[in-house]
Parts: sequence; C-alpha cells; structure tokens
Amino acid sequence: MKKWSAAVVFVLFLCLFPMMAHADRVPSIMLDGIAIDQKAGAPAENIGKTVMVPIRIVSENLGYDVKWEKATQTVHVQKGSSFIEMTAGKDAATVNGNVVNLDAPPLIKQGTTLVPLRFVGEGMGLQVGWDNGTKTVSLFSIPPVVETESDRDPVDTPAPVGSSELQSISFSGDRLIVATSGSISPKVSSISGPERIIVDLPNTTFSQTFVQGQASSPDGSGQMNIPDSALVSKVRFAMFSSSPSTVRIVLDLSQNATANWSLGENNVLLVDVTAGNGTTNSEPALPEKSGKAVVVIDPGHGGRQSGAVSVTGAYEKDFNLAVGLKVKALLEQNPNIQTVITRQDDTELSLQQRVDIAKLNQADLFVSIHGNKFTTPVPNGIETLYTREASKSLAETLHKHVLPVTGLKDRGVKVASLHVTRETTMPAVLLELGFLSNPADEALMLSEAYQNQCAQAIVDGIVEYLSVTNRIS
Repeated sequence: MKKWSAAVVFVLFLCLFPMMAHADRVPSIMLDGIAIDQKAGAPAENIGKTVMVPIRIVSENLGYDVKWEKATQTVHVQKGSSFIEMTAGKDAATVNGNVVNLDAPPLIKQGTTLVPLRFVGEGMGLQVGWDNGTKTVSLFSIPPVVETESDRDPVDTPAPVGSSELQSISFSGDRLIVATSGSISPKVSSISGPERIIVDLPNTTFSQTFVQGQASSPDGSGQMNIPDSALVSKVRFAMFSSSPSTVRIVLDLSQNATANWSLGENNVLLVDVTAGNGTTNSEPALPEKSGKAVVVIDPGHGGRQSGAVSVTGAYEKDFNLAVGLKVKALLEQNPNIQTVITRQDDTELSLQQRVDIAKLNQADLFVSIHGNKFTTPVPNGIETLYTREASKSLAETLHKHVLPVTGLKDRGVKVASLHVTRETTMPAVLLELGFLSNPADEALMLSEAYQNQCAQAIVDGIVEYLSVTNRIS
C-alpha cells in the first residue's frame, strides 16, 4: 500500500510540475536534420528570452574557418569571400563588412562563443527554427545552385492539389513575396473599415520549416510589422480554413491601395502594392500608365540560383543585384522615368516571372544585368545580347556607353535566344559586364567603383535610347 501511495504521489508531482523536468534541459541543435555533438565546448542555452548557440560548432559543421583573437576577445569566421566578426560583450557584429545588430551580445564560455540564434540565420544564410517544447534549434542550409547556360527555367514536379506548402513570406519595397512548394491559385481582394488587402491561398498549408520559424506560434500564424512602407503597416498570416486548407495573408494598410500580382513558374507569388482607390480584383490588374517611360531593371539570378561563382567564391547574383540597385537609384532621379526592379534583395524568381513583371508594368524597355563565366579563366570582356530585331538599337546604344568605362575587351553585340529577351514584348537586352571566371575581370567587378561606373553608363544609355525614340523629352 505504501509503495502504491508513493507511486501516485510521484505521478501527481510530474503532472503538477511538468516544466521542472525540462528546466535544465540543454537545447539540442539539428543541422539539416542531423544532431550536432555539443560535447566540445559550451552547449546551446537559454539566456533570458534569447536562445544562444555556439558559433564554432555550427560554423565548423558548415565548413567555415574559425579563429579566436584572445587580445580583443574577437571571433573571426570565414568561408571563401564571406566573413563574420564578432566581439564578446558587443551587441553588434560585422557580416561581409556590414554591421548587424544582435539580440544579445556574444558570450565566451569554456572557450566557445555563444551568439543569438537569429544571428546564425542572418550571418550564415541559414533557415532557423526553434521548438520551445522540445528545446530544439533547427538549422537548414540551402546550398546555392549554379545555373547552367540554359534557356529553360528549372521545373519542379507539381505538387498534388491540396499539398502545396507555404515556405516563406517577406515584404520589401511595397512588395509581398510568398514562396510555396507547389502550384497555387491565389485569390486577392480588398476590405474596408479598416483598409486591408487579403491574399488567400486555397489548398495550401504552412510547411514544417515555416512553422518551426514561428517560435511563439506552433500553428504557423504570425505577423510582421512594416516600418519602412507608407502603404502597409503590418502583414499578418494564419490558417484561415481547414476544408479546404487555406492560408490567409492580410496586409493592413495605412491608406487606400491596390494590389497587382503575378505568379512565376517556380511557385513564387509577387503582390505589388500601390497607392490607389482600394479596389483590388482577384485577377492580375495592369497599373495605369503615368505618362513616364517605364524601365524594368532585372538583376539576374537570386535565391538558390547563385549564377556564376567567381574565382574567389563570390556569387554572380550579388554582383548583379549591387549594379541593379545602383541603376535603379540613378534612374529614379530622372523625373521622366518610372523605374521597376524585378528584385531588391536575394529573392529567387523564374525567368518567366521576370518577363511577367515587365508585361504587368507595361514596360517600355527591359535591361537584364549579369556577369559572365566560362570553364577556363582565359575569356574576358563585355558583351551585350538581344533576340528580337526591335531590341537591336537598345543593345547597340547600351553597349556603346558601357564598353568605354569598363576598359575591358569588346566582345560585341550579339543575337542570342534567351528567355528574358525573347519572351518579352518590349525592347529587351541582357548585359554581360565581365567574366567572374577571369581573375582580372573579377577584381574589377567586385569593386564598388567599377559597379558605379557600369551603373552610370547603363543609365546614360537608357536615357539616350529613350530620347532618340521620343519616349522622353
């Protein structure tokens, strides 16, 4: 009887105080589904409201070199041209020369630097998840895919109806970007009182990776505050219906606005928000022409599609974006030109989606920015590619302006059957601004001075072309 009573008391104790059994549990770390051995050095731990993970253990499992500078209490983490520096006690780190604020300062324990979990994702390009119930850190590395010289988009096997999963949501530059694993049929509408734009994704659920990233919401629901938009104040998302399974995304508006959307072949939904009368259709709508010449700038590649990898390990997608953003900034200074850029960050878009963006915005011309590559380091120089006869004049004008400022070999203006120059309906060219596989070209291309020169030359060429064709006065 006494043994039975003792057992009952023990069971009641566990039921009444379940958290005590987990209070001292050391968080485990899963990298791409495999547990990382934390025996060497200090393990991950909860400090206040911040999950701290050992940077050395994570980075070395990803092939990074880690060096400890005792005098300054600084850790240097490097892989190829990517590098991270952080100092114990300081609430900011440096990632590839850019300062990144940390949720909490790094700590040194048993010779290991512990850093906030969120920083691991930002600094090392990982998808990060935290399961508070099991105290598990989930890290997912997505290696870049080098695209081949192919006219075709990578095609994934379509997911069966009802099995599409939402993988990521982001909002930048008044553009909502939603990536899913399978085909989707979005329904976009607007509601007043207060003003909102509703994006419903029928037959869609949240992926497990996405749910793990919502640490405080085990069902995947959450929200993002948008401080840098004059149109959208907040983005909220949740499962709206279970039959059929429907994900609903709500954009809380600061003023009346409309939404124009496009859907690419790689299951990425773009919803562009513009100031308007608040009437949004469930079908893609064409924006009204402002009277300005519409120029689409297309930084090639992005996301998993790295493009060429340079001789020092830099990615073409980053070079393309750097030049594209500089072109955009310069064009926006011209009151006669309306500038549209296909991506403003490391977003992955299909070739067809880039074409769709140009058509959706009724562009007057389309310029795709790239770096070249070859299997040997010998080839170098500048070349400009076009497909349709209507694009020849634009190609020649841009080439005339870009070539002299680079000082590189003239590889000429050439005809090539490329998706973005063939399937567009406006004059369209693709610029190859040097070979990342050539050491001399690469050294120039990775310098900001060269990127600025190329950007200015591209803008000069665009302005001359538009003036000659009477698209601007």
